[in-house]
Parts: sequence; structure tokens; C-alpha cells
Amino acid sequence: MLRIKFCGGRQFSASKSPTSCSCKPLYAITRHQSKLEDMILSITALLFAFTIAFGRQTAVLGKIKIALWFFSNFETKRIIFTIISLAFGILSLLQNENSTGLNWLFIITILLILFSFFFDMKYFFPEVNKVEKNKPVNISPQLQVIGVKIENICVAYPLNEVVIPRHIINDRINENSILISYCALCQSALAFKSKIDNKDLYFKVAGVWRRNMIIYDTETFSLWQQATGECIYGKKKGQQLELISGENTTLEEWKNKHPETLFATKCTEARKGYFSRESMLKMLNKVTPKVLMPGYSDLSELPARETVFGVNYNGISTAYPMLEVLGMNKFEDKYNGKLITLYYNSDANYLTAYETETLKELIVEKQWWLGWKEFHPETIIWKKSI
Repeated sequence: MLRIKFCGGRQFSASKSPTSCSCKPLYAITRHQSKLEDMILSITALLFAFTIAFGRQTAVLGKIKIALWFFSNFETKRIIFTIISLAFGILSLLQNENSTGLNWLFIITILLILFSFFFDMKYFFPEVNKVEKNKPVNISPQLQVIGVKIENICVAYPLNEVVIPRHIINDRINENSILISYCALCQSALAFKSKIDNKDLYFKVAGVWRRNMIIYDTETFSLWQQATGECIYGKKKGQQLELISGENTTLEEWKNKHPETLFATKCTEARKGYFSRESMLKMLNKVTPKVLMPGYSDLSELPARETVFGVNYNGISTAYPMLEVLGMNKFEDKYNGKLITLYYNSDANYLTAYETETLKELIVEKQWWLGWKEFHPETIIWKKSI
């Protein structure tokens, strides 16, 4: 140590240690930079975890179409984001393990990652992939079903017991792969042929987009809109599933039309879900009447949750509000010069429609107004004549 004596008898010492006066500023700057780098690593880890946990919700609530990227092949992306997030978080802790702030950031990061794994639609709505069909015996005639007819084979699928709480049934009728789908947010049960480009597609629930469920196929991880059957994102974008039924009725009325019908007596899920069918049905009945997701259409013409029967025919879309058709056993309507005949069955609470000239049955979709209007913005609202 060097001691220097100045006049007046005062002595000062100069040390070569890092803690000396001359080196303290440099040491402090270096240490501050190190802490800053550790904080950046921790925040980066947190951002990756937050993004994978809430990226899908951001797409829905913000109506950000590009964010549909998060829904497609979500499981793979979640693994990648988790690895990156954990790598940044652990690296920051290794460099500064005594920092309380960094420890808390890492805990929050872990919680976000765990949330992304919990909030997985395949466990909320595990799809049905095995269906046993038999003649309906000792089954309540008032049971609500969605009926499907393909190549003279008819099958009724129970709505409240299976279709609604599970949302998706992947099934086959003869050699035809079919998709039975249900969206709780707009109350629409629809059946499609699920073959595209000569390939049978298998579907799972992806989430929600525009007030309606979106699903994905496990072949290409493309996203499909349940309300329309159109692929909206991915390799199959622009392609269309063929709609084959929207007939939501009672088993009794379905049997009256199709006496030889089969019934889906046993439906098995692809995996165990978080909730039983009964519990999920109760939750949906409580939650869905209170939830209105963002969409692109103005719903002011009718109450958002008014039940309507929708018909697409000859270039025209028409919504028949249930309150308008009550008491209308039979009536007619024109679609660009073509006449159709409609019958309302109050017992089944369902509307059927036929070409008046050929008697060909038309597909009628029963759902809430908020769902029909969203995907048929130019729809006509039918009103009975006074």
C-alpha cells in the first residue's frame, strides 16, 4: 500500500484492491450490467411463457387473425416455447441465484407454463373416437338428438349426453368418415363429411374464433370453422367440409321419419377429460348464456341468444326466429324465385324445409342468432305476415 503525506499531516492511502476508491465506479458499473443482463434473461423467459399461455386468448379477444398461428399445432409450439422459457429462466438464476426478484420472476414463469399445459382443449373436450350403434331400445322418445342420414343409413347421436359435453365425434357410417360437432357458444350442432382430398380427417377441438368453435385436423393441423366447415388457416385453407345435417330433434320425431334408424348407444372418448360429461354439461349450461365472444357482425337486429333456424338456399340466407315460427305448422317462402315449404314441429322444436317442386329436403341449422349472423352477415330475417 502506498501512503502519501501532504502538508498538514493528513495521510491518504492508495490500494490496488477492487474496492478502492479509484476502482469502485468501474466495479459498480460491471455489477450493474450483470444484474441488468440477468433481469433481461428473466423477463425474456417470462415473455415466452406468457405468450404461449395467452397467445390463443389474445387472438380471440383481440380478433387478431394472424394470432391463429398459436392454435395450429399448439402442442409442438408449447413444447418449444417451454424449453426456450426455461432455458432463459434457469440461466438467469445460475448467474444470480441470490436475487429475490429473479426468483419471483422464475416462479411466475413456471406458473404460466403450467397454465398453458392445463388450459388444453383436448382435456376439456376429449373427442369421441369410438361409437357403437344399435337399434334404439328403452330410450326416452323425447331424448334430444342430431340425426344423420348417409346412403340410406340413419344414425341418431344423443345431444345432451354426448355431443354437447364432448363437442366432437369422429365416426364412420359405412365407408364414410363423418364429423359430428357442437359449439356451445352459439348452440349449433352440425354434421359434416370429413374426407378431404381422398383422405379421412380426424378432428379435435382447438378453441374459439368469431363467436364459434374452431377445430383442427391431426393430418395437417389446419384450423376449421365449425359454423361453416371451412378451413380458415393452414395447409387446407379455403377447402370446405360437406355439411350433411343440422337436424336437432327428438328421437321420437327422428324415428317417425326414419323408422330403421340406428342409435349411438355407446360413445368412447379418445382420452380421459378433466370433467365427466354430466359435469361439463352443467358448466356449459351455466357459463355459455353469460359469455359473448368478440365477432365482426352487428347483432342489434335480434337478441344475441334468440334461437333461429337458418336456411342457405339458391344464393340466399334466411334466419327464421323461433318466436316467429311458433304456431306456424306449415308455410312457404321464396328464394330467388324458387319456392320452399317449411314445417315447424313444436314437439321437437325444429323446423324442416323442402323444395316445393321436388320435395328435396334442405338442411336447416338451429342455433343462436349470434352464431348465424356472424357467418351470414347478409341474412334475411323472416317475419310472419300479419
